[in-house]
Amino acid sequence: MTRVGYVRGLAQRRVKYRFDLEPPRPIARWVAEELGNVATLLEEEWEAVFCPIMQLPSLGSLLIEWNGGHLVADVSICAPVSHPGAPHLSFEIPVDRVDICVEPIAPPGTAAKYITLHTPTVKSLGRVTLRGGYAIVKYRGLLFAVEARWRGDPRGGITLELARYRCEPYNLGEAVRKLKSILEPRRM
Repeated sequence: MTRVGYVRGLAQRRVKYRFDLEPPRPIARWVAEELGNVATLLEEEWEAVFCPIMQLPSLGSLLIEWNGGHLVADVSICAPVSHPGAPHLSFEIPVDRVDICVEPIAPPGTAAKYITLHTPTVKSLGRVTLRGGYAIVKYRGLLFAVEARWRGDPRGGITLELARYRCEPYNLGEAVRKLKSILEPRRM
């Protein structure tokens, strides 16, 4: 059985999925047996592509479809062990539950390509703010950033180009710090 809730994350809230293990077993074994099912659950629930990394406690990332662009989120074990780098031995001890968290991160690397979107107003896309080369998007109660370029459309409205990304490795600490700096309003 899986329970879902919002909890405090590294830079903002994150979504936590709690998996009860019956019988208790080591995290490493549970991940080896169940990662495919977890990936399917997350892909269906978030309308995303799961990119496995498998450097415990990191499991990978999600490339979440949003208006043709990608919002990026980290997928990691957040309890009973978590970042930064838990000792390898901790993944071999039997546990009775594992919590996996989905937390927005800054896009890793550069865009693979951009898609073009025409819209009468940015607000017609939902809770979106354009700032410093990024579209900041409130999606499912979390703030994401996607690289974006925009200009006025001669026919009226705005032309927005949103980035799509590939599955790439990333440093979680750097990605969270970068997202935090993107989200902070600039002080004058």
